[in-house]
Amino acid sequence: MEEFEISVSDDIKERNLRLKALGNQWYEIYDESGKLAGEIKIDEKNHDHCETRGCTLDLPILSSIRKNIFLHKMFAEN
Repeated sequence: MEEFEISVSDDIKERNLRLKALGNQWYEIYDESGKLAGEIKIDEKNHDHCETRGCTLDLPILSSIRKNIFLHKMFAEN
């Protein structure tokens, strides 16, 4: 399973998160302490859309995670 770290922020705080690819565009999200914060699924066809499961994160953070996943994938392919 691919794992990578990202930095995300909302208007208040920057956070370092670890993501673990589960397949079928699903990723587990781990917070700074290593605790599972939920799962996110990105939509390859509609980059503005995503799904979550068991997520304890606010929408601005989820939006930032989604954008960082696309950036990671773009740089990993090149």
